[in-house]
Amino acid sequence: MKPSPGILRPTRRAAWALSFLLLVALALLAPALAAPALPAVSPDAALRHAAVLSREIGPRPSGTPAFLRAADYVEAGLRAWGYTAQRQAFSFLYFEARGSALRLVASGETIPTVVPEYSAATPPAGIEAALADGGFGRPEELRRVGGRIALVQRGPAGFLFRDKVANAAAAGAVAIIIYNHAPDPVPQVTLLAPARIPAVLVTQEAGQRLLGLLRQGEVRVHLRVETVMEERTTWNVVGRRQGSSGRVVVVGAHLDTVEVSPGANDNASGVAAALEAAHLLAGVPLEFSLEVVAFGAEERGLLGSAHYVRQRGGQVAAMVNLDMVGVGALRAGNGSGDGPLVEAVERAAAGLGIALPRFRLPGGSDHASFERAGIPAVFLHTGDDAQIHTPGDVLERLDPRLLAQAAQLAASLVLEAPRVVR
Repeated sequence: MKPSPGILRPTRRAAWALSFLLLVALALLAPALAAPALPAVSPDAALRHAAVLSREIGPRPSGTPAFLRAADYVEAGLRAWGYTAQRQAFSFLYFEARGSALRLVASGETIPTVVPEYSAATPPAGIEAALADGGFGRPEELRRVGGRIALVQRGPAGFLFRDKVANAAAAGAVAIIIYNHAPDPVPQVTLLAPARIPAVLVTQEAGQRLLGLLRQGEVRVHLRVETVMEERTTWNVVGRRQGSSGRVVVVGAHLDTVEVSPGANDNASGVAAALEAAHLLAGVPLEFSLEVVAFGAEERGLLGSAHYVRQRGGQVAAMVNLDMVGVGALRAGNGSGDGPLVEAVERAAAGLGIALPRFRLPGGSDHASFERAGIPAVFLHTGDDAQIHTPGDVLERLDPRLLAQAAQLAASLVLEAPRVVR
């Protein structure tokens, strides 16, 4: 093709000069286009954090001295790595089950129980009433529970404990017994708000036995539930490293547990991974500022993350949630199961040779508080675990390699976030 009139053909020397300038420009831009490689996280270091939280401290519900010990530990670690650290205080309705007892009146046999958070208490002497089969706790199954104690089965999936209790109360039951749907340990769950009637959970075996006795005739039981409910203060622990821009990426994990569990997988594992991600990034230049947050009162309804978002959400560009990352195999998801952060963490995992299936979970953990505010989030998680919220959620079950993988992926995503979120 002939050049158009008035356009000069470039000389070979000029072309080489232009190429050289382009190469220099690309080299200067490279740090902004690719995150620096990170060293490997130590599985042993991550496991040590989980050991302190779940074994040395143990159960750490928000509003207790044990939670304060855990907050002190997290804050000390962050400060040691050069982060500025502060605590965000907020109030919440504290709950504690002081005791419970379920007894068959005819035989005197006692049945072990677990009290869900925010159950109502019985009078100090307890209550005695006849049992009534309440099916799964649907309104149409509770027509004969007035003045009785409803016996209800857990499930099906998506039917919340709080709705079963509310339905039984609305139908006139004086209390409710919920039996497990599988031969697993009975978890301590939350009803999220104060219930109108006392509630207890029992094993599948105990529930089926009570149901069998009911089919033979009237069954009277005596139930006692002692609880404490009061306003208390708890905290989020926030460690910050300043980046070159005004935007923030959050790596978060809830620090609290339910009353009955040492919380190794739920969620010493996530806190340990968050701490090691912070450690890994301590000397790395950042574009987005990094805030590593140990949330309080997640088990009471995501209260700590909701408070954080109200206070600081306007600066947050992205959030990485680490919750239950120590047993099974890692997965990545969020409320929709996709999005640029999920894709970014999949790429990081592929680079480490880790298969990272996707999943979808709109609620249930702290990423939901951020997504409700329109903040992109990704949730690293290892799936269902029958031992969570039970005394069996212990350190020995954790796989240190999973903790290290979760920390590595979270740190990688902090560096990639400026390239994948607006």
